[in-house]
Order: sequence, then structure tokens, then C-alpha cells
Amino acid sequence: MIATLACGNKRAAGTMDADGRDFLNSPPAKTVRFGGCVAETLEKARHGDTNDYELLKHQLVDPEIKDAQLISWLQEFRSCVTQLTKDHEQLVYTILRVPWADRCQAVVDEYLAFLGNLVSAQTVFLCACLKMAVSLFTPKRVTIHEGGVDISDSDDEDEDLPRSFDRSHQALQLIVRYVPSTSRFLVPILQDNFPFVQKSSRTLECYVHNLLRVTVYLPSIRRDVLELVVGKLLKLDVSTSRAEMEDAEEHAQKEEVEEQLEEGLFDMDEDMSADRRSSVKSAAYN
Repeated sequence: MIATLACGNKRAAGTMDADGRDFLNSPPAKTVRFGGCVAETLEKARHGDTNDYELLKHQLVDPEIKDAQLISWLQEFRSCVTQLTKDHEQLVYTILRVPWADRCQAVVDEYLAFLGNLVSAQTVFLCACLKMAVSLFTPKRVTIHEGGVDISDSDDEDEDLPRSFDRSHQALQLIVRYVPSTSRFLVPILQDNFPFVQKSSRTLECYVHNLLRVTVYLPSIRRDVLELVVGKLLKLDVSTSRAEMEDAEEHAQKEEVEEQLEEGLFDMDEDMSADRRSSVKSAAYN
């Protein structure tokens, strides 16, 4: 009930804690749900009983999972984060695949709190957490299936995309706060995740925008990021065919001509209005 109300009361995406509550240091609330708690599930899995363990992983990737349930699990994961060792990497990877950035602010707060606890207690998952955050730098692909055939495959034009970008940077800044050596591991990940030149211009634009945004709070990697961007753009220029370049130039010229025509028509309207005003004044004097 509390989680549901919190989800309805959305806060600004740029702040992790608008009401003063410290989500990173506050003790996780006790939760009761059908199927037992996460700690018991991990303990049973350690002794060979993996039924609930597999069920938990399956339910985490369920697209129909409710915000309140996800918050409950994240709170439990926080309470037993020291048990999430390398032996449970598949479970951790499943949690990192949860689409948290487009959910309500209460889920985002709990997810970031879990992320901070995870990189603090289990640095073995640092790179996985960084990859998760960087994966949010580009729009999601939207594929529409009909009759077993993909009839549409395009970038997501979600109006909430800027909010998703904001939250990805919140995650990165949080990781940097707890792991000062983050930049050493982040640069190779930024390089590996740079979209292929064949990707849409929107995808490339979003990724470059977010790369440059990283340098604001991680100035130590600014040189590496600029070299990466320039190098990739040079490859893009080389891979562009002459026909594509000519088409782009022709399109730009057409737009320029249209703008000039519009400006000319606007100037003509102003001149005609001025002439009419002069005629009226002359008639009045006569």
C-alpha cells in the first residue's frame, strides 16, 4: 500500500531523495510475501534445493511484475547483499536486467540503493553494473510482430527517454561515489558499447550526448571520451557512400532555399503592410 502511494507520487528524476530519506543507509523494511524470503531461498539453494531460486529468477524478468513486489524484493536483496557472491552471478545478472529506469520513483530509489550496496559489498560485479547503466544510453528497439513476421523495427520514441537517461547517469554517479576507481573500468565499456555506424542517427546522437555528459562528473576521462567520439565519427564519415553524402547535401540545400523563400515572403508582407500604412497616411493628409 505504501509502495503504491509512493509510486503515484512521482518526484523529479534528477534527485535521488527529495523527501530527505537516505535510501542508501536506511534499513530495509520487513516484508512478507508468499513463497518465503530471499535469504531463505539463497540458503536452500546453497544446500541444493534450487526450486524457489529458479522461480525467483523467472519472476524477476516477468514484464508484468508489480512495482510493490519489485520494491519488496529489492529491499530483501539489500539485506542479504553479502550473500550475493560470485556463486549467484546469474541471479545478480537477472536483477541487473530488470527494466527499472522506466518505473516509478519509489522503484528507482530502491534499485539505486541496492546498486550502491552491491558495488560496495561485491566489487566483482562492478563491471556488470557499469554495463547495465551504459546500456541505457540509447533508445530501446521497438519490434512489432505480426503473423510471425517483424513488420516494424525502430528506435523507441518514448517521451520519457530523457528521464531514462537521467536515471542512467544517477546510477553511474552513485557507482563512482562508492568505487573511486570506476573510471579505469568504465572507459573500455564505453568503447565496447559504442553503437555500430550502421545504427540510426538517433541512436548515435543519443549515445554521444550521454558520453559527453559523463565527462561532466568524470572529467578524468574527458580526453579518452573525446578521442573515442572523434575516432568513431571519422569511421562514420569514411563508411558513408558518395551517393548518401550527395543526397544529404541536396536535402540541406533544399531546406536552405525553402527558408530563404519563407523569409522573402515574410519581408514582402512587411513591405506591403508598410506601403498600405503610408497610403493611409497620405490619404489622411490630402
